[in-house]
Amino acid sequence: MAYLSSGAFQIIHAFAFSKRQYRHSGSKALPDNLEMKPLWYSGLNHRISKYQLNLRTTAGVKKNEMVNKIVAKGIEEKPTSINDLQTKYDVFVSFRGEDIRHDFLSHLIKAFPGKQINAFVDEKLKRGDNISHSLVQAIEGSFMSLIILSENYASSRWCLKELEKIIECKENYGQIVIPVFYGVDPTDVRHQKKSYQNSFAKLEKRFDSSEVLIWRRALKISANLAGITSSSFQNDAELLEEIINLVLKTLSNHPIITKGLIGIGKPIAHLESLLRQESEKVRVIGIWGMGGIGKTTIAEMYFNQNCSEYDGCCFLAKVSEEFGRHGITFLKEKLFSKLLLEDVKINSPNWLSDYIERRIGRMKVLIVLDDVKEEGQLEMLFGTLDWFRSDSRIIVTTRDKQVLIANHEVDDIFEVGVLDSGEALELFNLNAFKQRHLEMDYYDISKRVVNYAKGIPLVLKVLAHLLCGKDKEVWESQLDKLKRLPIKKVYDVMRLSYDDLDRLEQKYFLDIACFFNGLGLKVDYMKLLLKDRESDNSVVVGLERLKDKALITISKDNVISMHEIIQEMGREVVRQVSSEDPSKHTRLWDPEEICGVFKNVKGTDALPAIRSISADLSAIRKLKLSSHVFAKMTNLKFLDFNGRYDQECFDLQGPQSFPTGLRYLHWIHYPLKSFPEKFSAENLVILDLSRGLVEKLWSGVQDLVNLKEVRLSNSVLLKELPDFSKATSLNVLLMEHCPRLESIHPSIFSLENLVQLDLSLCFSLATFTSNSHFSSLHYLNLGFCTKLSRFSANLENIIELDLTAIPINALPASIGFQSKLETLVLKLTEIESIPSSIKNLTRLRKLDIQRCKKLLALPELPSSLETLLVECISLKTVMFPSTAAEQFKENKKRVEFWNCLNLDERSLINIGFNMQINLMKFAYQHLLTLEHDSIESYVDYKDNYASYQAVYVYPGSSVPEWFEYKTTKNEMIVDLSSHLSPLLGFVFCFILVEDSLHCYGTELKITTIDAEGDGEKDGIIICMNRSCFYIESDHVCMIYDQQFSHYLTSIAKNQTRFKIKVTARRQAKTYREIPKLELKGFGISPVYNSTYHDLIHQMMRLI
Repeated sequence: MAYLSSGAFQIIHAFAFSKRQYRHSGSKALPDNLEMKPLWYSGLNHRISKYQLNLRTTAGVKKNEMVNKIVAKGIEEKPTSINDLQTKYDVFVSFRGEDIRHDFLSHLIKAFPGKQINAFVDEKLKRGDNISHSLVQAIEGSFMSLIILSENYASSRWCLKELEKIIECKENYGQIVIPVFYGVDPTDVRHQKKSYQNSFAKLEKRFDSSEVLIWRRALKISANLAGITSSSFQNDAELLEEIINLVLKTLSNHPIITKGLIGIGKPIAHLESLLRQESEKVRVIGIWGMGGIGKTTIAEMYFNQNCSEYDGCCFLAKVSEEFGRHGITFLKEKLFSKLLLEDVKINSPNWLSDYIERRIGRMKVLIVLDDVKEEGQLEMLFGTLDWFRSDSRIIVTTRDKQVLIANHEVDDIFEVGVLDSGEALELFNLNAFKQRHLEMDYYDISKRVVNYAKGIPLVLKVLAHLLCGKDKEVWESQLDKLKRLPIKKVYDVMRLSYDDLDRLEQKYFLDIACFFNGLGLKVDYMKLLLKDRESDNSVVVGLERLKDKALITISKDNVISMHEIIQEMGREVVRQVSSEDPSKHTRLWDPEEICGVFKNVKGTDALPAIRSISADLSAIRKLKLSSHVFAKMTNLKFLDFNGRYDQECFDLQGPQSFPTGLRYLHWIHYPLKSFPEKFSAENLVILDLSRGLVEKLWSGVQDLVNLKEVRLSNSVLLKELPDFSKATSLNVLLMEHCPRLESIHPSIFSLENLVQLDLSLCFSLATFTSNSHFSSLHYLNLGFCTKLSRFSANLENIIELDLTAIPINALPASIGFQSKLETLVLKLTEIESIPSSIKNLTRLRKLDIQRCKKLLALPELPSSLETLLVECISLKTVMFPSTAAEQFKENKKRVEFWNCLNLDERSLINIGFNMQINLMKFAYQHLLTLEHDSIESYVDYKDNYASYQAVYVYPGSSVPEWFEYKTTKNEMIVDLSSHLSPLLGFVFCFILVEDSLHCYGTELKITTIDAEGDGEKDGIIICMNRSCFYIESDHVCMIYDQQFSHYLTSIAKNQTRFKIKVTARRQAKTYREIPKLELKGFGISPVYNSTYHDLIHQMMRLI
């Protein structure tokens, strides 16, 4: 989510005053399951303006039947065209001056500003027979009108003309009208009795009868409206309070409808939920996020909606800027003057008078401190907070999270995120085309602009304004310019955070922006890569500082990333050092600049400034690299040649040396057979020569104390590995598809920190044996090492083990001691049996034994197993726990027995029972815990359908008997009328026939039709992966699909009898026309609360 930011560019601190939304103590926060959507402003109909720093006070809203009745009536009578008016005021007051000007009206005028009600009260204009144009505009520009009908109101043609215009606005625009009967009876006004009768007798003598009739009608309409009668109150003070409360209540029930405002609901509700929590002390909430993301707007909107609940309010903008310009005393005086509605003078910057603390301590106040940059500024303003009332609230917006963390008074931190792609596109359209939908002629290029902005509202708004009304040529030109130069307004806003960093923090920031962003590196790696020397431990606090400033993000798994707009700002900082001479840049990433630097370097020219180079090889042609080019870059720490490579990229003589300080080296398609003789890897942290021509890395033993990761994947010429005995920190060694590698160096087995080892597709690898304890290794892949004749290793802490297609015919009995093993892949092996000790693997979650053509029996498996993939033509016996109680402990989510055509009858029966237990248990438990289920919940179903399913497959030709509804056709009637229990959902079954066509999945289209055959509804698609490509006989496929269950349940809620139709087709990338797939029938079974418990009793009897 994201919002318009005040720190980004000039923000109008205003929302259309007449379209104001308050929240009061009786309102409810939006539901938790409401989708969080961002907000943004198009610049139209803004609010607060001159009230930006004005005090907001209120005594709270009295709720009674009269108020509710009037508000409800006003809402009911409001036509949709009210927003066509250019509203300027909350309320227009129509009154007879001689009746109330010097007493009641004066009190009312004084009360309005204190309640933040922007009222138009004409007490200065000279009155005559005709109302002025300014009054007409004021009436039309008011959200509501308050008519104070006093004894002599009808004696004034001026008042009656006002009333005539007010009723016209009510009838034409739905303006809300509230009559106040001050010293008069509503019946006398309605029928023009008593003083009103006398007044009209005089009017009929002076004015045309048709005009008098209009006034009579206006008075009658006014008197028929729900209003307030002064005789119902003991004194004017009570009457005044009721009028103010009614106005506030009416405003609060008419939400702000601001053109250009996108998705305000959830963020405001979330902030409200934080602020409305009960507390024994004042609650302080921080709003944190990057520049331009909308922190101020959220705070501003909440302030505007809720200030009526507080006795005193103050929105203090740009706190740090004001503090720097004028000092803390100035800020204190401004803040407390606005809270107390008087001119407060502070004698000392370090303390507050008891007088101020006592008065404010008795008030319920709302304070917003916007753009706070220093940790101590809250303490400077308030000292301690214990003198505030417990129902007071303080909001602090900042780009620096540490400002909030360091202040122990802050109770919660609300982080503001970016817009999603749909909201970003809507915002851009609104500002570029002045409409929410997209101009189709600009569809593709608009998507490119939105993609550049990456969800930051500031960028979207600025780009939209730059491109509004321009032709496509200008758009293309702007996009091309953005590749070289960020938008100045955006850059200026983003740079503020960079300028707040110290020298080291700026260096780390630029390294990430110009090199590391997008590489997916974790904090542990970055600590080694960024440090200046071995003993340097300052990187940790530096990265934390960048995170607190919202300049980087650190994911749950500790991966560092940076928003691309922030990255562009960082790169522009580097460019500005010398825009004309890239060789003076500390970091290079632009292919043209890199080529220019390499081409222009001559002889003994040194390039000491360059710290990093990241080049996309696909953008480089005929680049000649001299043999000593890298030796000139004495400060080079990070080198990355990536992207698609061809022979025209380099004319390479071969580097004679690399800088000794090199820490990160990635050179895809490295063109040489080995590193230079004098190459030093002492400082290397990451080495990646994937797809290179290297035959060996180096000779001898290198000091590799810092080395964490080596990637040599697809090095088709690699014959040997060096001695890694000194690579004591090595975590990852990836060498998949090195077909000439015959052995691995023994030093590999002694690495105490090696976590991941991938030797898959090393077709020449003959042995993998060691007597050492490979205690650190968690992930080992030996898949398709088809010549591996000897495999023996102590893998006591292994988590994932892939032995695909290696020539083994049995697993060691010790497999049962691999207590941490979670994934075991044995497909395409020659194994004939699996040790019964596999049951002891209590963490095993996945077992893959596809196409193991010699496997005869499958023993009892651990109850932890979630995925079992079997395709074994020879398989005869499958064992299960002997008791139903044991089987009900299982949690299988995906079980597939494909082409297991030799299974004995007992095994098939047991497989059917076991799948029924697991399917119903999964569906029942999932449906019980499903908190929010709507069609919007499945927007990513097509890409992630497996996460919404539980799937069970085994050989068979008929739908199991336990399915309540089944057919051998492609449609059937479902009648649920006899069921009384609450319906939870459905499970589904279909029968696939023998299929010799290559296929990787199945799609089933489900549609429903009224039982009478009318009204076919839009259906849904069930997608299912198929782990086998060909089906050699009929198969039963049972599935719980969350989207299908929701779809059918929603149908069943509206009709208990309907027809369901199913068609199937293959998922096959090789077919342009995807052929249909034959089904032998299908079935569905409803899931009720009683279903699962009945199943338990049934299974207890059968097993």
